Amino acid sequence: MNKINMDVNYRTMAGNARLVIIAESSHSPVSYKYEAIKALKQLKAAGFTHFAMEMLPVKIKEKIDFYQRTGKGFDVIKQHFKSKWNWTNASSTGYGELVKAANSLGMKIIPLDMPIEMMDEIDGRCNWEQADTGSCTDSHIERNHMWADILSKSLKLEKGSRIVTFMHRYHAFHAGNKHIGIDSIMLNLKVSRISIIEYIGGVTCNDNGVCKGEADAEKPLRETYFYRKGTYIPSPLPSYTVHIPEKAILRK
Repeated sequence: MNKINMDVNYRTMAGNARLVIIAESSHSPVSYKYEAIKALKQLKAAGFTHFAMEMLPVKIKEKIDFYQRTGKGFDVIKQHFKSKWNWTNASSTGYGELVKAANSLGMKIIPLDMPIEMMDEIDGRCNWEQADTGSCTDSHIERNHMWADILSKSLKLEKGSRIVTFMHRYHAFHAGNKHIGIDSIMLNLKVSRISIIEYIGGVTCNDNGVCKGEADAEKPLRETYFYRKGTYIPSPLPSYTVHIPEKAILRK
């Protein structure tokens, strides 16, 4: 296991990367969203210009652009999180605060995702198990390729741009035989200078069968804020884990 460092410095973890992928191990903990706000502040100061997000669909891009131009219309974004990403009330609020933070920092916000209705339609034709045999592609595979295409084109379009993107770790990393991660897809697209930062810990659960890799830090470290090299799922890219001090709750 790699040595821990209690000076959680995002500029150090980013290095000279043009793309930093922040991967939350669970959508539920609001602490991941507020930790990402801290990351954005440090990375903006380091020269990062854009913020891309799994939780924002491309179909509301005009609404996002209007909000960024005028400072008005945030209620549309807030309602989107409340209706589509309400894992907990706190987590949907946290996603909204993350968007507001990126906007206040002057970062261009990039929506990445397809509508949930489209995901359901794709998965109705091809489920995860079928997709993992290579017989068809499910929404997870199509979404990963869609996001990678958006990120790659954004980096190429503006040569001086540097992007921070926020998503679940099972999109960032390999998740099955055919469910390859954004990390590998970006390398296949000849995009280099990428760093991945995974969040674990925070408010999570006691059932390690469910939470494996989310909250299984060694007991003496569970209340410690730290980072270390490497991630739960290995990546071909430079990768780091940030551990948020844990508060355990029982998951039924």
